[in-house]
Amino acid sequence: MEDFEFQRIIQLITKTTGIIPRDSHKTGIKNFIDKRIPELQKEAKSSKEDFLSYYHYLQNHQEEVINLINSATVNETYFFREEAQFKLLKEKILPELNLKNGGKIKIWSAASSSGEEIFSLYLLAKSLGIEAECTATDINTNVLEICKNGSYKKNAIRTVDGASFSNLLLPYQQKDETFQLPQNICDKITRFQINLANMQELPKNQDIVFIRNVFIYFSTETRMKILNRISEEALNDGGYIFVSMNETASIEKNMLPPNLEKLSNGNVFYFQKKGGEK
Repeated sequence: MEDFEFQRIIQLITKTTGIIPRDSHKTGIKNFIDKRIPELQKEAKSSKEDFLSYYHYLQNHQEEVINLINSATVNETYFFREEAQFKLLKEKILPELNLKNGGKIKIWSAASSSGEEIFSLYLLAKSLGIEAECTATDINTNVLEICKNGSYKKNAIRTVDGASFSNLLLPYQQKDETFQLPQNICDKITRFQINLANMQELPKNQDIVFIRNVFIYFSTETRMKILNRISEEALNDGGYIFVSMNETASIEKNMLPPNLEKLSNGNVFYFQKKGGEK
């Protein structure tokens, strides 16, 4: 019975977010629920709490659904992850957009996690003398708070992947090797919660959209829906979409909306909205 009720909770997560948790993530979700049940039991002074009662509790408490979703999302990331994409941005795409837009561009990190990605994009643009208007969104409210504070552990930068851009982050390294981005940089990032599977509000007129390491958790139908919404409602003509390099193979040509095409530069694949110079 407990397994059946747990599956109902997993189905609720999928229905709410579009995320299809993998088996490894289900373990973490179950551990979270096992911890939450006694906490709720103590708060409510209830004599009975189990998976069934927790499921019913979720139906009437939206704030608990948010807690559950926060536990269900994986947020392992680091600065300048998949640096080949950042090299392409530095050498080709950012200079071209800078010339086209007169020094101002808009960048959206659509699954920003704790913020390393959007800060990497902002710092790269800044190093090139480009004024970047940056937006970070995620379904997990906890990680958006980390992004707001701009505080990161020393393992937020790696010695291999991303290392060639580490000089952009070193000015903000503390004596204990952690990183603290100053308030004037944190204030440059607009942040809000978004459910990619059911987007109510999208940033508009974006030149670059990063949506990495999330498509693996969505069905093909949901991936197509997200790409269509972004390309139609968020992306400027000639704008770019980047997914994780290990996700590009899962996005076949027949999944793309008519106004989006798949391009490559060396081993980096990306997408561009038709209507702008390539």
